[in-house]
Amino acid sequence: MFKSSAEGRCGFRGSFAAAPADQDCSGPYDGGHLAQTYSALCCLLVLGDDLSRVDKPGIVAGLRACQLPDGSFCAHSGGSENDMRFVFCAAAISYIIDDFSGINIDSVTDFIRRSVNYDGGIGQGPGLESHGGSTFCAVSTLSLLNRLWDKSVLSTAQIERLRRWCLRKQGVGFHGRANKPDDSCYTFWVGASLSLLGADAFIDHDKLREFVLSTQDATIGGFSKYADSHPDALHTYFSLAGLSLLHEPGLAPVFAALNTTARTAARVGQIRLGHQPP
Repeated sequence: MFKSSAEGRCGFRGSFAAAPADQDCSGPYDGGHLAQTYSALCCLLVLGDDLSRVDKPGIVAGLRACQLPDGSFCAHSGGSENDMRFVFCAAAISYIIDDFSGINIDSVTDFIRRSVNYDGGIGQGPGLESHGGSTFCAVSTLSLLNRLWDKSVLSTAQIERLRRWCLRKQGVGFHGRANKPDDSCYTFWVGASLSLLGADAFIDHDKLREFVLSTQDATIGGFSKYADSHPDALHTYFSLAGLSLLHEPGLAPVFAALNTTARTAARVGQIRLGHQPP
C-alpha cells in the first residue's frame, strides 16, 4: 500500500514500485490506483483481514483527488482515462471502508444520470454507447450509495427501460452490446444488473446455464468467453459468479453490488460492528 495522503496519492498499487511503500516518491504514476485499491481490499476481506492496518484516511484523500468536476473518477491522481469503471471502484472502496466522505455523491449520481442513453442502457460516460459492463458499474454504484431507487436519480420509466435493455441482451447467453456475440463474462455483468434491478426472474435461466457450461473446457478446466476459445481466469471467475446468481448447486452465494461472495461482503458488516471476521 502506498502512503502519501497529503498528496492524495494513498491507496494500493498494482505491483511493487521502485521505492518502498512507506516512502514518498516523486514519480507521477507511483501511487494508489482505484481498481487496484478495490481489488486489494476485496482480497484482504477474502483472507479474513479486519482492515485495521489499512490507511483509511489516506484512501479517502486519494479518492477525493481522483474525482473530476463532472463527477467521474480517473484511476489515479496522476491522471488517466475517466469513466464508469472507476466510479464503481470509488463507490465500492467507500462502502468497504464505511466512509463516503471521499466522494461527492451528488456529482456521481449526476454523472450516471447523464450517461443513460436513449435505448435505456448506460455507457462509460455521457454520449457513449450502452454497454453491459458500464451498466453494471452504474447500477451497482447507485445500489452501494443507496440511491438506486431514488427517483430523483433514475425515474420509474428509466428503471423499466434499463431492465428491458438488459433483458434484450440475452441471445442464449448474454452479450454486452447490441449486435455482439454472447460472451460468458456478461453472465455476471448483465445478470448482476438484472438481479440488482429486481428483474432476474425474467432471464431464461436454462438457456443461460446451457451457454455458460458450453464454454467450459472439459480437458484442462476453466471457462472461455466463447465455446471455441481458450479458457482464462477472467471468464472463469465471471462465469462462476454468473452461475451463482442462477443458484447453481455447490457455488457460494454472490453479493452482486460488491462483486464478491455474500460471505466476503458480510465481513464488512462484521468489521463495522467491531467483530473479528471468522
